[in-house]
Parts: sequence; C-alpha cells; structure tokens
Amino acid sequence: MQTQAHFTLPFAKRTYLLLATGILLCLLIAGCGFKMRGPTPLPFTTLYTNIPQNSAFGARVWRAIQANSPGTTVTEDAALAEAKLIQEGFNRSRREVSLDAQGKVEEYELNLTLTFTMTDSRGNELIPTSRISATRQLPYDEDDSAAKQEEMALMYEDMEKSIADRLIRRITAPDVITSYLEHNPTPGFVPAQ
Repeated sequence: MQTQAHFTLPFAKRTYLLLATGILLCLLIAGCGFKMRGPTPLPFTTLYTNIPQNSAFGARVWRAIQANSPGTTVTEDAALAEAKLIQEGFNRSRREVSLDAQGKVEEYELNLTLTFTMTDSRGNELIPTSRISATRQLPYDEDDSAAKQEEMALMYEDMEKSIADRLIRRITAPDVITSYLEHNPTPGFVPAQ
C-alpha cells in the first residue's frame, strides 16, 4: 500500500509567496510602461452636442464628458459653444443570420451605428464625418421570445455603452486636441500626457 505525500506550505510562507508574486507582477507591469488612462481635459470650456441628454445613450455621453473633462460644460446652445459634436445618425438594425429547416430564425445579428462629426466654433473640422459601430450575435428561440426580447434590449444597451466609451476616447484623442489648439490657441492649457 502506497501513501501519497502531501506537500503544504505553512500559512506564513504561503502568504509571503503570494505577496512576493504580487509585488513582482506590479513591478513588471510598471516596468513595461503600463499606465491607467485617467481624465483627459479638453482645451475648450463649452461643448455643444445635439445628442439628446434625455436618452440613455445621451445621458451616458454627457456624464462621460463631464467625468473626463470637468472644466468643460456641455451646452444646449450652439452659439455659446467653443466646439460642436454633431450626431448625424444613430441607427439600430437587426438581420437574420440563420434559419432552421422550417424557416424560423435561429440567430440575429444586432447592429448599432453612430455617425458624427466635430468642429470648433469657427467651423474648422476637428473630426471628419466618422462612424462607430457595434455588432452582437443573438441566438433566438421563438418559444422563448419574451426573454429573447429582454436579452436583445440588454445587448443594445451594452452596445450603446461601448459606442459611448469609444466616442469619448475619440473626442479626447491627442490629434483632436492638437487640431483644436492649432486653430484656437489656448494659453495655459497643458494637454494630458
């Protein structure tokens, strides 16, 4: 009869080993230049957008602008704005991807596309007409259509969040800030590094 030897470390040694591993991991991440992205202040103090604040997507965009650039106020009056973010389109679509032998839908492809442009108050183009889109696959079962409709709504909400995040990253990109500053020198403004 053979017995197996169990190898266990005492609690103090395990704790020390985990702590050392954690510190080593932190040093490796810091050494490679990784840095979490923080707020990115915009060089203008007022921004107009026609994205409706009373929609879930619009509220998310307005809040994200305020969080990323606390010194920037989103205004509903285009004449007061130093920059303008114009939504040209925001479209949802659904496409049948596969059908079963009876011709019933087995899977949908959900699409959400935002088309937008950004200019300064003088009409200089900061971002040409651009598109941000998101696509998700939704397996579908006609027998459980109520639950699938809820799942579809949640997927569209997730796509809206993704598009809002990508929109904020785009309008706070260094090339947009540089383009604005070329046309509108802003004394004392220091772009985020």
